[in-house]
Amino acid sequence: MRRDDPSRLLMVAGIGTAAVSVGIVLVGIGRHAGYNVAAALLTLLTALFGYCAWNLSTHRRLEEIQRTQLLARLRQLPAAELRIAAVPSEEAVRFARELLDVFIEAEWPAQGVYRASQGSAGDSGLSLAVNDRDYPPDEANSLLLALSEFGLQTTKSTKPIAHSGALELLVGRRET
Repeated sequence: MRRDDPSRLLMVAGIGTAAVSVGIVLVGIGRHAGYNVAAALLTLLTALFGYCAWNLSTHRRLEEIQRTQLLARLRQLPAAELRIAAVPSEEAVRFARELLDVFIEAEWPAQGVYRASQGSAGDSGLSLAVNDRDYPPDEANSLLLALSEFGLQTTKSTKPIAHSGALELLVGRRET
């Protein structure tokens, strides 16, 4: 985890507010009831910081260096028609949009983000669909390798796609 990671900053803020809350309770023993109210409010703020940090830490995102390197790698590969779909999950759709932006910036003919079909709604992780799993286009193998180079483990699957050389990248739920 990077030093400037938002979830880390929220955790540090949570620890800070917890320490201040304990200090206020200790100072306020036997004094005005306002100290207890302030301590209770800081405790609630600590819980809020913790929840926000947890929520941020469970969302996939491309780090800036990972994004830059993936972009450079995609520009080296032969571009293929790509359709990006995501399962109905806010986190998956957000990550799919982030990937779509990278593909478009790399000048790939990418489209999306489409809603994944019902059969794939339980999928997790990334999956690259091709017409023929046994004889995928070279672009599919190159893309699978490029994604795995940058920590985006992607499985290969089969799905009827209108254009034989087209690919579909399915963004599933985050693997736990």
